[in-house]
Amino acid sequence: MTARTAESQPFRPTMRLGFEIAIICALTLEADAVDALFDLHWDDDGPPFDKAPGDPNAYSTGAIGRHNVVLAHMPGMGKANASAVAANCRISFPNIRLALVVGVCGVIPFGPSGEAIVLGDVIISDGVIQYDFGWRLPDCFVRKDILLDSLGRPNAEIRGLLAKLKGIRHRKQLISNTIGHLETLRREPLLQAEYPGVANDRLFVSAYRHVEAQKSCEQLGCNGKLVPRLRLEASQGCPQPTVHFGLIASGDSVMKCGEDRDAIAKAEGVIAFEMEGTGVWDSFPCIVIKSACDYADSHKSKVWQRYAAATAAACMKAFLSHWVPSVSVGIEGEEFSSIRRRAVHSIPFPKNPDFVGRIGVINTLKRMLFEQNGKQRVALVGLGGIGKTQVALHLAHWWKDNQSEYSIFWMPAFSMASFDRACTELVKKLGNWLLILDNADEIGVLDGLLQQPSGILDFLPQSDNGRVLFTTRSQQVAVTAARNAVIRLLEMGQEEATALLKTSLIDKAQLQHENMVTELLEMLTNLPLAIAQAAAYMNINQVSIKEYLRLFRNTDQDAIELLSSSFRDGTSHSRAQGAVATTWIISFNQIRNNNKFAASLLSFIAYIEPKAIPRSLLPKV
Repeated sequence: MTARTAESQPFRPTMRLGFEIAIICALTLEADAVDALFDLHWDDDGPPFDKAPGDPNAYSTGAIGRHNVVLAHMPGMGKANASAVAANCRISFPNIRLALVVGVCGVIPFGPSGEAIVLGDVIISDGVIQYDFGWRLPDCFVRKDILLDSLGRPNAEIRGLLAKLKGIRHRKQLISNTIGHLETLRREPLLQAEYPGVANDRLFVSAYRHVEAQKSCEQLGCNGKLVPRLRLEASQGCPQPTVHFGLIASGDSVMKCGEDRDAIAKAEGVIAFEMEGTGVWDSFPCIVIKSACDYADSHKSKVWQRYAAATAAACMKAFLSHWVPSVSVGIEGEEFSSIRRRAVHSIPFPKNPDFVGRIGVINTLKRMLFEQNGKQRVALVGLGGIGKTQVALHLAHWWKDNQSEYSIFWMPAFSMASFDRACTELVKKLGNWLLILDNADEIGVLDGLLQQPSGILDFLPQSDNGRVLFTTRSQQVAVTAARNAVIRLLEMGQEEATALLKTSLIDKAQLQHENMVTELLEMLTNLPLAIAQAAAYMNINQVSIKEYLRLFRNTDQDAIELLSSSFRDGTSHSRAQGAVATTWIISFNQIRNNNKFAASLLSFIAYIEPKAIPRSLLPKV
């Protein structure tokens, strides 16, 4: 798989509705050649697209040029298998506009105008006839070709493109691009796509029959009269494949008789024989692109199959460069535009350039949210001011930069009113998405109240394609929302806290006073919000770390004023912005709402001494 580097290459579809091209191959070697020409393999990049319930088909998905394509692997040859595969593919991928049946076929040696068709040449169908459908009379077979029983002609879009490609300039371009793609396949040794040699391209006269089907011409020593072809003689040993347009005969029997081949070709005007086109024709708008691996006579050999499969795949890719993707895939209005547009990133804050550390938590979040079989809901729980919003913000921007097909929605969870407002601003959600519910601290807002039974949790979508991250101070909220997918965000370490202070301070020279830096961080308990607030105060007032420490230690009132100074950094909600003191008050109120006795005990401790309190002084419970 190669990375998407050109603007003409499509984005990864968000669902199966985003595929418009189906490629159907009967043989594994045919599918291998097609798969090798994928520019992008979606199966290796993101969650699988799966298929509709009851669909037995096997698929590979990817991109060729500017098209998202699905490759259907047939379980066997023949129109019955092809018909079943096409019918099921239509259910799983309902917006397919064009099906290409790609592989190998038998050909007549000379076209209607006398042009030589040699092994490795490619046939593109401008129509398909079911040559074995009719009446078997005592002395002959009569094909049933009345209008109601015949396969229809290609639609106007296909007929128009074929008329264009038959023109001199575009045909030259098609052949040139086919040869170029063939060279790509030749560089893959496992495909064995090398030209087998002119000596192996032998055309016997129609009446000369191969006498024993189980043995090769070499084993039997077939030495009948050969039909001369000037094109091969002038090729100097390696003729380039060319492309022919014409009717293709399709049926359930393998054509292995030169005389019957010539008779059907004369009666019907066909130039090739194959076995799958009729099965696909009624399910999709269809073109058969197949390459000559034999002359549809009794001397049929498999020596040419891999080379022919490669030239057919090469021509298929060249053909698709002329096919124009639709501006509509049969879905009207908002439903269609939501599929075709790029992912939506609704992140209310810019990337925080001062964010540092938290690598372990970030990696854990990535693993829990985005790896295969990851959690649909994850909660990040921690004290107020410890950095939950900043961790979520960093994750959101990282995901936006690295997984552009994912939509990201950020919604405040302060109250049902804020949640409801955010919902009305979001565009319709389709495809892969990440939803961040920030500051989800009130259990009543999430789970409902007596006066308002429905909470946010009742409105969250359930989807295998979606992930939800909660940030909360409340363990109760975390467990209620995410069950066991809870990550505890702990205090910053000394190294991380120092790095945050360094990125936040304008005057970096102050960091040379290591003892004062250590004392400041210990005083602020390495709390990210407190560090950011202290740095903002020092930056605005041009105060040194030494002076800030003096103010902080001076009186309790000075400390409270310092911790109550609000600041704006553009990376958090206005309600949650600013003062550490405000954050502590919010956290205390949260404790009081959940456990009044715990709040009373904390208040009692605050009046006595923050540490070294004798246990005997505390109330007994």
